Amino acid sequence: MTTNYDLPEPASDAAQRSKALSVRIRQEINNHGGRISFARFMEMALYHPELGYYNSYDIKIGAKGDFVTAPEISPLFAQCIARQVRQIADIFGVANILEVGAGNGRMAKDLLLELLNLGFLPQHYYIYEISPALRKKQVATISTECPDLLHHVIWLDELPEGFNGVIVANEVLDALPVHSFCVENGALKERCVVWKNDEFAWETGTPTSNEIAESAQEIVNRYHLEDGYEFEINLNIRQFIRALTNTLERGIILIADYGYGQKEYYHPKRNRGTLTCFYQHNKCDNPLLLPGLMDITAHVDFTEVVEAAADYDCDLKGFTNQASFLLSCGLADIVAEQENQMNSIEKVHLHKAVKMLTMPTEMGEVVKFMGFAKKVTFPLLGFGLHDRRRDL
Repeated sequence: MTTNYDLPEPASDAAQRSKALSVRIRQEINNHGGRISFARFMEMALYHPELGYYNSYDIKIGAKGDFVTAPEISPLFAQCIARQVRQIADIFGVANILEVGAGNGRMAKDLLLELLNLGFLPQHYYIYEISPALRKKQVATISTECPDLLHHVIWLDELPEGFNGVIVANEVLDALPVHSFCVENGALKERCVVWKNDEFAWETGTPTSNEIAESAQEIVNRYHLEDGYEFEINLNIRQFIRALTNTLERGIILIADYGYGQKEYYHPKRNRGTLTCFYQHNKCDNPLLLPGLMDITAHVDFTEVVEAAADYDCDLKGFTNQASFLLSCGLADIVAEQENQMNSIEKVHLHKAVKMLTMPTEMGEVVKFMGFAKKVTFPLLGFGLHDRRRDL
């Protein structure tokens, strides 16, 4: 990744908010002996109740924001997922939807409109969203763009019990806080955050807990990581998957996110980890800058996701890249149908969106889809073209 510290100057109110959050993080560092884990820094930077990135009412997703997700690129993404939902609903007879972390509501809107077009609407479309700022945006999106469908949507403050249907989580796992490690002189060290020379800085030292030390050391031993290797471990994945599987009584969990199977995740050439930051579409490799103003992500270890799901009685039904999933769900047919109703300029935009969603150099390869099932035996439409479970 190219280092980019020449970031745009934040507006004065944003700068003040970041400064206020920095004060709180410094207090946290002082309260913990002068250092905190990067996981705690990332948690505060993203999720502090008042000042965190995802709780800011200024947060923007899309072309005018810090990053673009697949639903922002084109409705095609949700239209393909709608066909996967429709397949499940046809067999179930009915299938409610639960979206976890719905961004600005665009995928929910597109999914509902396409399901209506397909002749199926879920009785309820639940959204579990912990950010009041994003929930407000979701309400605005659906109220404005498909007001007649608003009554199908129910916002939840906590995950429901005994849910039957389809759970969708798009780009949620990569925003969970991660611990950062390195191998230094043959020993495992945790990369922690300190306040030094009037800025946040990295400092390596002994791991902050025995649990995380054991997990990290196992990775070092298994993949023979050498001196200088930096990597992340996400302890929150297991808790997240447990929460979803406990919620699900019968149905499917669809997860889409950036990441790799474990062998590729800890490949010798990926020796600087996967931490990535975005600020106004500028990519940066220093997550300690501008706390509360930058999006911070880390790619997902999908092997860990599968192992966690298996421990909580969910079966892996498929693992593939985004391009294969979308094509399996009828992307080509959807595009052909829409082209018949478009002028030449609209067709250019449509083809550009298809390339961004499917090309290996864009989102087509690095974003993966996973499907998990509880009390469901039939194969899933989206994983019929290319099964990548061997990569796990």
